[in-house]
Amino acid sequence: MITQLQLQNFTAFTELTIDFSPGINIIIGENGTGKTQLLKAVLAMSGVDVRGVHAGEQLALKLSRLYHPLSGQVGELRRAGTRSDAQLSATFISGLNISAKFNGSAKVAKVSSNLTGETSPAIFIPTKEVLSLVRGLTAERPDVPTIERIFDDGYLVLAHQLVKQGANDLDSKVQLNPRFAAIVPRLANLIGGQYLLDDGRFVFEQGHYVEKDAASRSKANHAQMYQDNTEWKFVPISKQRLSSGMTAEGFRKIGVLQRLLSNGSLNPGSTGPLLWDEPESNLNPKLMKNLVQALLELARNAQQVILATHDYALLKWFDLLMDKGKGDHVTFHRLYRNQGEARIQCEASSDYSIVSRSAISNTFAELYDADVKRALGGV
Repeated sequence: MITQLQLQNFTAFTELTIDFSPGINIIIGENGTGKTQLLKAVLAMSGVDVRGVHAGEQLALKLSRLYHPLSGQVGELRRAGTRSDAQLSATFISGLNISAKFNGSAKVAKVSSNLTGETSPAIFIPTKEVLSLVRGLTAERPDVPTIERIFDDGYLVLAHQLVKQGANDLDSKVQLNPRFAAIVPRLANLIGGQYLLDDGRFVFEQGHYVEKDAASRSKANHAQMYQDNTEWKFVPISKQRLSSGMTAEGFRKIGVLQRLLSNGSLNPGSTGPLLWDEPESNLNPKLMKNLVQALLELARNAQQVILATHDYALLKWFDLLMDKGKGDHVTFHRLYRNQGEARIQCEASSDYSIVSRSAISNTFAELYDADVKRALGGV
């Protein structure tokens, strides 16, 4: 779990410090304020690439593959117009602090750490869905140079996480583990089925989870605490399976989260932060409420979530569904520039009113006013 990220002279950032909540963190801001760049910085600094004997080389390569600088060298990621080094520093809940710096001509970063302990790698879900791309990205004999030119490392790492083999009996995991009991059935019922790995590609099995009395449920204490005398069972409604490419892209985005939970790549309480760039992209607005409920449930099970969004509906559902009685904590981080300044700044608050100072809220209000004006005949 990351607690703080500091960036200096890195990409779009002159100097930025952001403190993360252990629960839900939502990054908002206009285009060009560095939301995706910030998520990728968290991904790079929480990975295995920042540890070990060759940490400087590995981190430089990771940053280059995530940001795709034209020269292919990490030095190009130093903010244009400065002579000072680019610096990144990440602090984790364990007390571990990792710092890196490099100059404008660097091919390798200088990495230092205050502890020798490990961090749990972050899980990054990019804007575009990945399920339909998995077969090509994880092929036995891929054209690696071509793939790396088209896709940044966020897509490649996620593809390999998705094909990871986990426990085959997902239904048993749902019964015994509170982290799955409320989340996996919700996701499956939301999209009307589940995505399964079949011969290196993903297929969609139509069906839904049903809840019934659990006469034979586990007697384990932790299971009894969360099952509340019920159990879940996935019921297919057809033997025919569909190629993932034949399903809606919004469903495939939900399917990514479902798959990560199913195979253990995302294991609340033990994995690093879940980073999600624009989860609303290509998602039907009516799915937003259930997605937010699933993310809140993940956070209730000790999963740190950091997402970037432009979507008013997604933001408002977090505001409406957050339940402090269940320990929910949502922090909004607004990235912005003052008029006439190039420097990106950040303000954070757990109060939803911070959204009213963003372009998202202003644009929604402008649209509403225009609609009312038309309804009144332009009066």
